[in-house]
Order: sequence, then C-alpha cells, then structure tokens
Amino acid sequence: MRICTRICLCLLLLAPLAVYWQTVFHEYGFKDDYSLPREAHEEPGKVLRLTASSGRPVYGIVLQTTLEAVYAVEDLQWLRLIGVMLLTLVGFALWRVLRRAGWSDIEAATIGLAIVLLPASQVTAAWAISWPTALALVLAVGGFGAIEVGLEQTGSKRVAAITGGSICYLLAGLTYQSNALIAVVPLAALLLVRAGPEPMSHLRWMAAHLATLLASLAAGFLLMTVLFGMRIFPEAARMDFETQPFSKLLWFLWQPVANSLALFALRDRFDTGAPWFWAAALIVAAVIALGALSSAGGNQRLQKMKWLVCLLFLPLVAHAVSLASVQRAIGYRTLFALSGLVVVLVVFSVRSMHAAGWINVATHRGALTLMILLAAIVANRNSFTLIAEPQGREWTIVRDAAQRLALNAHTAVYIITPSVEDRSTRRVFADEFGSLSTNSDWVPREMFFMAMRERFPNGPPAGSSYTVTVGARAPTAKAYDVVIDMRTLKEHRVD
Repeated sequence: MRICTRICLCLLLLAPLAVYWQTVFHEYGFKDDYSLPREAHEEPGKVLRLTASSGRPVYGIVLQTTLEAVYAVEDLQWLRLIGVMLLTLVGFALWRVLRRAGWSDIEAATIGLAIVLLPASQVTAAWAISWPTALALVLAVGGFGAIEVGLEQTGSKRVAAITGGSICYLLAGLTYQSNALIAVVPLAALLLVRAGPEPMSHLRWMAAHLATLLASLAAGFLLMTVLFGMRIFPEAARMDFETQPFSKLLWFLWQPVANSLALFALRDRFDTGAPWFWAAALIVAAVIALGALSSAGGNQRLQKMKWLVCLLFLPLVAHAVSLASVQRAIGYRTLFALSGLVVVLVVFSVRSMHAAGWINVATHRGALTLMILLAAIVANRNSFTLIAEPQGREWTIVRDAAQRLALNAHTAVYIITPSVEDRSTRRVFADEFGSLSTNSDWVPREMFFMAMRERFPNGPPAGSSYTVTVGARAPTAKAYDVVIDMRTLKEHRVD
C-alpha cells in the first residue's frame, strides 16, 4: 500500500472522531433526546409510531433498540458515537468507490472527509437520536456500490447484486428518505470520470442507477401508503405532496441550493455571518464555473453534457424527496445529497483545472488540503459551540435545580421558558445550530423528569411528590416551591 494511500486511510478513519470528540462526550441532550428515552422505556411502540408516521419505520426500530439502553443524559454520548462511526464508514465507503472509478487517493479522500464534515454531518454527530440518519447514508452508499458491481456482471450475479442494492435503497428510504439520495454523490463522481466516447452508454448507465434508486424509494412510499391505509400507523402531514411547484422551485434555489453552495459556512437567522456565508457561496460557485470551463472547453461535447447533467439535473434528484414533500424543511440535516454533490463538483473542478494546466500539482493538492483543514476546524467549532455547549448549559441549569430540590409531599416546580432573545449563542439556524431546547412547553418538563430520574433511579422517596409547570412568564410570588429561570441563558451570550 502506497504511503499516500495509508495517509488517506488513516485520515478517513481517525479524523471524524478527532473532530467530533469534544461534542460526542460533552454532557447534554438535544430536544427529543430527553423525551424519547422515557417513551422507549415506558411506552413501547410509541417511538416506532412516531417515526413511521413520516415514512421511516426502520428509523424507529433501530432507535427504539438503542434507546432501551439510555437511562441518563450521560448515556446519550454512546448514540452520538454510533452516529460518528457510521459517518466515518460513509466517508470510507465513498473513498473506496471513487478510487475504484479512477479518482486519486487524495481526491477521493477529500470528497469522503468533506461529506463527513458537512453541516448535515455536524447535526448528525451532535444530535443523539439522529444517529439512524447516518445508517441511511451507509445503506444508500452500499446500495450504489452493489448496483455498480451488478451492472458490470451478467446473469444471476447481475440479478443478485442489483436486487441487493435495491433492498439497501429501500431500507435507506424507510430509515430517512432524503439521505437515501446520497447515492447521487457517487453517481456524479463516477459520471464525470467515466471513460468512453459514446453518450448513450453513459445515459443508459445513469438511467439504470437512477431508475433503481427512485423505484426503490417509490416502493417504500407505496408500502407506507398501504400501512397508512390499513391504519397500522398514523400519517404525518409531511407525507403529502407539494401543490405549488413553481414557488417550491424558487424556495429550492434560495434556501437548499444557496446553503449547499456555501458548503461549510453556516447561514443563520440573524445574518450575523451573512458576508462570510454569501462570500463562500460565490467562491464555490466560481470554482465550479472555472472547473466546467477548463474541463469542457473546445469541442469536448460529451464532457459538456456531463457537466450540464451535474449542474442542472442531478441537484433536482439530490433534493427530490424534499421537493416532492409539501413540507419546506430548511434544516441542514436534509442537505446531505445536495451538499455532497457540490463537494464532488468542487473537487472535480480543481482536478480539471490541474489537468488543463491552469494550476500546478502543488496548488491542486494544497487547495484540497486547505479545504479539509478549514472544514475540520469549522465542523469542530460549529458542532460544539452551537449545539453541544449551549445545550449543555440548558441541561446544567435544570439538572442542578433538580439536584438541589427539597422534596415534600406536594412540591411545586415552575420552569420559565426562554425566548430566542434569551439564547446563549449569537447565531441560530432553524431548529439546529444555536437553537434552544427549552423554548417549548414540553422539553423543559422532560428535562426535569430526566434529571429527577438520575437523582432518584427508583422513584422519589416515599411520601414525596412533585409537579412541574412550564410558562413563558414569571409566576406569582411564593406560588411555587422552586422556580427555574431559563432566561438566564442570555448571560452567556457575547454579542
């Protein structure tokens, strides 16, 4: 094994855990992290019904299994660790597929690592109950690999491989639909470097892959439709189809496409980093444009067609689930496929500029190295300072109050919920980066229950009990034994 291959392999296997270590092992929970463990123990089947209502029964099955081992907030670190390990497997699998197709070690490793460090991955690594979304990625990349092997075979081997790949796609879609579309990433990567002068051969190859992927997702949707019709699971509103395609397309360009083009630069509600965000998006767009010009110049008609497919068609496929759904989700966790496609286009653009003689070897490798270094730094800081650390502050306030609580026969607890103005971070994006868990009427209550279960694993002492009331305003004086004011979070914010 060459030294470059060994270095790339070590980075792929070790860098993700090094980047996310601080986040994984910090003591905190995030929104549903507090309620779902209790429901998994006390209300068997509820987790499955909740996830299946959105067409994700496999998500519910595997999550229920792991939540049964969660009894305290500290236990959530092991779910986050599972998520990071699965993300690492995704990066490694992509590296293997791309190397086999003709990408160099450093280019394939850059794509694999960059996807593991995307904002979508940061959310997955930081949100314990989101670990099954990474499982969907593993299944989808595995499905693509199986289909690719099958297309190279004949007879029974071909049928077996394509059947296996289709099952992987089906399971990926039943785990987390949008992440099944990560298969677009290796599809684009292989299409761009695929040899052969005949356009129809490339078209047939791409059609075979996409038909298998989309047919598998459609089969999963039909299966869930039958289950909904039989009243086995309730159907969530997000399962409805979009009825305003033109406004959805504008939303797609302004939100998902823009967020994906910026790659590792985060958008936020208050535009505190707007100049950096839009600068990053413009720089990435410029790099892709230069790559397209350098690799599809002259009379290279076939390469121009490949670029058009990757720029105009595959982005729609990469976000097809969200485009079809009536819900207009802006969370980064839905952008794995689209952002991953942008990563492939950026790395191929740098490769093309080097092949065209526009940049030398040192610049080529330096650009890829710089990309990963910046991504690693940003992923470490974003996941910790915008999710783990602020969520840890919320948990600490509630946990410490529960630990100090003097129980009596009728202890009354009141939790004052914060507003977004009371957050401890400057930046906020959707319900992910910088968001609050306790600005709701149910999460603070679940947090307090979790803290009390940690203090009294066998239940409160005999003769004692407590009630928890949640509200946005301070209660009447002396109406409650303990008042927990979550608005104090703003004292940590540095504007």
